[in-house]
Amino acid sequence: MGATESIRRSISGLGWLGALAMGFMVLSISYDVAMRYIFSRPTSWALEVNTFLLALLSVVPACEVLQARSHIRVGFFQERLPQAFRRPVALVRGAAGAFFCGVMTWKGALMAWQAWQHNDRMSTSLGTPMVIPYLFLPLGFGLMTLYFLFSMAGQKQAFQERELEKEKGQQEKARRPDRQEF
Repeated sequence: MGATESIRRSISGLGWLGALAMGFMVLSISYDVAMRYIFSRPTSWALEVNTFLLALLSVVPACEVLQARSHIRVGFFQERLPQAFRRPVALVRGAAGAFFCGVMTWKGALMAWQAWQHNDRMSTSLGTPMVIPYLFLPLGFGLMTLYFLFSMAGQKQAFQERELEKEKGQQEKARRPDRQEF
């Protein structure tokens, strides 16, 4: 299995993790509401756990959304560009995305490392170590960085293959001058 396939499987796995987190959030919030309003015994953990799961949902499954092209894209300008400019614009867009996600990965990892070193914890009844929610940033953005890089490499390879096909077609035309094209 190649690196690209490993990235795709990881992205899919994180998408499923996001779906499971969403399902757990629905169940735990429903449980908390029932405990609070029916039995007058609210849970001490539901708010904190669901806050962290919401942070997970905002970053980790985003790569699957990006891969499936289900995100909100502004294609107004790209659709009006001549075909020759679309590839360079896509590469610049991919490089900008990789740069941004790379910075977020680096800073998120730095935050997680500092939280680990200082043993930072939430000041709640659970006392959750802050390294746990901070790790969502480098995990999600790191995978998006890899996706952008592999996507750019795939675009470059596809462009090179199209150029080779064009060259072969031109060489074939040069060998058969008796054919006329309309």
